[in-house]
Amino acid sequence: MAPTQQTTVGYPHIEKLIDSEDFNGLNKAFADAYEKLEKVYKDKKGMGKGKEAAKAMRALEKCSELLKELLKVKYHLKEQIAKQAKK
Repeated sequence: MAPTQQTTVGYPHIEKLIDSEDFNGLNKAFADAYEKLEKVYKDKKGMGKGKEAAKAMRALEKCSELLKELLKVKYHLKEQIAKQAKK
């Protein structure tokens, strides 16, 4: 029998992150970026920088929410597979 090849949906870094659940580096990067963006937002110097910083902060929040949702899906799928295996 030929070895099975693991399929990917084209996001190997995200898939690896979800599989490993090692978010330490990403959490630090997000926290650092968010802190800098908050500073820019509060300073509001320049043309539209505050507004752009707010958009970027919201994007980081959305990314975090997406990763949490992907973890939920992962656990749900594992649960479903375990139930199917018991049948």
